[in-house]
Amino acid sequence: MLGVWAMLSASCSDKDNWQPGPELASDNPGVYFDRNNPMVMEIEADQQLNLVQDHFTIMLGRDETKSASALQVPVIVRYAESNLIIPATVNFEAGATTAELNVKVGDYSFGVQYGFTLEIDAKYANPYKKYDAGEDGGSTRFSGKVEAVCLLAEATFTSTDYSGSNKPLFVPFKHKIYDNQDGTFTIKNFLYNNAGYNFIFTIDNDNNFRPIASCGFHSLDDARWYFYLGIGEVAENRIPCYIPGGNPADYITYVYFYTPENTTSYQDFWIDRSTKTGRMMGYARFSLSSSGRIAFNIAW
Repeated sequence: MLGVWAMLSASCSDKDNWQPGPELASDNPGVYFDRNNPMVMEIEADQQLNLVQDHFTIMLGRDETKSASALQVPVIVRYAESNLIIPATVNFEAGATTAELNVKVGDYSFGVQYGFTLEIDAKYANPYKKYDAGEDGGSTRFSGKVEAVCLLAEATFTSTDYSGSNKPLFVPFKHKIYDNQDGTFTIKNFLYNNAGYNFIFTIDNDNNFRPIASCGFHSLDDARWYFYLGIGEVAENRIPCYIPGGNPADYITYVYFYTPENTTSYQDFWIDRSTKTGRMMGYARFSLSSSGRIAFNIAW
């Protein structure tokens, strides 16, 4: 018992070894990597897979109250793949609160992501700063990846031709259409589902969309393509879509499109690379508006 008491007594008498972090110098500029930098950077290649430009850009910011003078900031490379050439410093112009760090890409393979981790020198960063939602800010360390992509187009989708008594009021939005260089194409985050589901398809000789087998499903009569998670028209498979605009908080609860096999006058599911136009027509239910027909005109 005495031994237990001695051990407890010693434990309670241990000193707290915590020490506060070092105070920042009064002229510390509070440099950070912008929180809006995507985790996967894209660098565009043409149809021959030659890079359109040989670098991608990482945005940085600094404390607005310390932005009067020009500033050169060391960039610490914690990790970078060998084909990434990262400058040792980044420069802020006098009066500027933002700066660009251009990272050059050397030899690359299409479809491969190359990683890096960068950090701001402690003499130039404020690790204690917390940024409110919507406030300019970021982190003193940034880990990301870069991937070369080939674009067919950055197309504008305009929703139109609604049926139903209470029609939604969505506004035009943009989607990048990626050429995967294997006969397939991808629209990432299709219709702004915000859950990581993509539309992957081929284009047949008549310019029709042909979704790949693992993407959504066709109805049993092959007349409709459902943007669902899997086979079966069950609620658990539906993918809500949050295209911009519309009535307050209105969104698509599910949608399907009429494929070329459909014999109705509503059939439209095509994209023409020569005229740079396309169209998708189908049926949707909405969270607020009346369910009914919906179409998307595509142009670039």
